[in-house]
Amino acid sequence: MTFGTTPAVAAMPTSRHAVATAIGVSIALIYSTYSGMLLRAPLDALNLPPVPYLRSALTSLGDAIALIAIVALAAWRSPLQVMGVSGLAAPIGRPALWALLWLVPALLACLLLTRPATNADGITWLGFGGPVVEEFVYRGLAIGVLVRFCGWHWLPACLLPAVFFGLGHWGQGDDPASIAGIVALTGFGGLLFGWLFVRWRFNLWPSMFLHIGLNTLWLVFDLGENALGGWLGNVMRIGVLLIAIAATFWLAPPKVRPAAGRAICRKHLPGAAGI
Repeated sequence: MTFGTTPAVAAMPTSRHAVATAIGVSIALIYSTYSGMLLRAPLDALNLPPVPYLRSALTSLGDAIALIAIVALAAWRSPLQVMGVSGLAAPIGRPALWALLWLVPALLACLLLTRPATNADGITWLGFGGPVVEEFVYRGLAIGVLVRFCGWHWLPACLLPAVFFGLGHWGQGDDPASIAGIVALTGFGGLLFGWLFVRWRFNLWPSMFLHIGLNTLWLVFDLGENALGGWLGNVMRIGVLLIAIAATFWLAPPKVRPAAGRAICRKHLPGAAGI
């Protein structure tokens, strides 16, 4: 069975299951926004070792498990079928080449125009682990389920998790204005990551590479203390995104016609013969 590469809607459940699944995704996304606060006391009771960002990692892992479990129950799917729409099993070669096209010039620009950050602590989680889990939850699972299990159009399917993705970053702000700016900026970033996921035919690697790359650049170089960044950080962000979008139109697989997509779906996804 091939997972992650099919750009079509999976075997469509009944309308009742589709609605229940979409509600389940929404509940899981709401939970992910507040899971840090909800799990603070239980994690305190565990007397965890003082490993940096261990609590964040456990909380994010809980977010992924909650979304998989809720969708599996609502859609009458196995957890493996739910995880199968995430795009993690999609080809990685072309997305890796795509990533080099924006990462190399961004890295050279940082080396020439800015200085290394004075504190890059937490790069393992903030630069790599966190983006991987967030892309798996907010793009791979949420969008993959809404499009391929519920039959949603790609735009609302990308927009819903992007809203909660933005709200999940409100804690980076220090005042109402900065909070609003960070929520709006990260929400827009979530929408862009979602578009990449869909445009690359439900391949999670491009959005994951971009998320990891941006976070790591911000940690290694002095580009700003949060998602808003300074002028150089914003210019860098815009340049990276423009190159990434242009390279997507060049390297991403061509869009699949609906009829062809249904044929692929019947071939690769269980129970899809009724589409």
